[in-house]
Amino acid sequence: MPEQFVGAATPAPLGAEREAWLDAAWANLDQERLARLITDLVDIPSPTGGEGDAARYAVQAMRDGGLVAQYEEITPRRGNAIGRLEGSGGGAGLLLYGHFDHYISGAPDDPLVIGNLDHTSFHSTAVREGHRIFGAGSGNPKAGCALAIHAVEAVRKAGVPLMGNVTLGLVSGGIHKVELLAAGRPYLGPSYEGMGAGCEHMLQSGLRADFCVSTKPGYQVLWEEPGVAWIKLSLKGVVGYVARRGVFKRPIEDAAAIIPELIEWFEAYAERHSDGQASTPGHIGAIEGGWPYKPDFSPSVCNLYLDLRIHPNNTTDSVLAEFGEFIDGLRARRPELDLTWEPFATMPGSTTDKQNWVVQSCIRAWERVEDKPHTWTAASGLTDAAVLRSWGIPTARLGGMSSAPRDPSHGFLAGEGADLEVLMRVARCYVYTIVDTCTRARAELGLD
Repeated sequence: MPEQFVGAATPAPLGAEREAWLDAAWANLDQERLARLITDLVDIPSPTGGEGDAARYAVQAMRDGGLVAQYEEITPRRGNAIGRLEGSGGGAGLLLYGHFDHYISGAPDDPLVIGNLDHTSFHSTAVREGHRIFGAGSGNPKAGCALAIHAVEAVRKAGVPLMGNVTLGLVSGGIHKVELLAAGRPYLGPSYEGMGAGCEHMLQSGLRADFCVSTKPGYQVLWEEPGVAWIKLSLKGVVGYVARRGVFKRPIEDAAAIIPELIEWFEAYAERHSDGQASTPGHIGAIEGGWPYKPDFSPSVCNLYLDLRIHPNNTTDSVLAEFGEFIDGLRARRPELDLTWEPFATMPGSTTDKQNWVVQSCIRAWERVEDKPHTWTAASGLTDAAVLRSWGIPTARLGGMSSAPRDPSHGFLAGEGADLEVLMRVARCYVYTIVDTCTRARAELGLD
């Protein structure tokens, strides 16, 4: 059981007037409306590079809810959905952020990860079972997009007199993918342009906010998260043949020999660097080498693709130097190895000051809804919060989490779902933070 930590919020009373606005907005939250938004989004396939239809749907849903919304085209098949509820002026701008693309895309290479497994969570067809909705991306990320839309439309319907603007930034390219020239094939084009691509486009197109709430799961307030270094480790030899064992240097066998040492180093690395809300695991995510259709030949190169999480207290350079020291030691212990390594994608760990208004407002919201002090557990996931923070936007993460039991035999992605009972509590949190933040003058929030 992960260790839980308690961190109560700094008080900031709403007062009688804001309490009345909050109650009016909460009264407009409708579980069936939220369910319809999630179901419709799940039913629209939105692989990385092809999120346009989902974004267009979100634009229309925001307009139907009384918001000003526009479609921001990136390519003919992908774009962002930007919505806004205008305030009267003099207040802070609050961004609710989410993305549309998800892990299972229906692409020909999906079986490389999921094999022959099949599950409702692998298909862009929503299936509702009581208060849970299953389907590709249902819990992550589409529930977050639906929550943002519904929370803001509930505030608008209640006529809450906002001073600051509430903006919705629901974007493409939020899944962690990058273009790559691999040994066997190139992974190029929009289908591999993730890692915050849509977030960067949104910000480069002029969107600004004083604060942001990321709708990514789970149901706790996070103000820091790890970054990542993706590393290609190449073991080299020469082309071999099955009948000539012992003659040719075979890099696949070299890879098999060093994998236990890599795993041992990952475990020690995580122990050294995990701290606070950010845990820092590492693993081998992919192995590449040889001709699957002609295994009588062995390849001249075998590539291992590694994911190494980076704590916000560490720089990317320091972590890469630490990995380099491990490789130097590996070479010294195993001089027969011919290996090289290089990072091919990185994102720094990031943090927002825990005392920042948006963090404290989200904690107050959680505590109000749950009627207890806020608790959290460390997490290893990273999101586009690093991009948002790099642009100077303080960001807190607060989303939903499915309570459906996962069958480990179906893997990490199976069983992912949108739990409407949990999500309605998250919606109440979002409404609270909107009222708490956007009905106050900037000076009250510590802004100029």
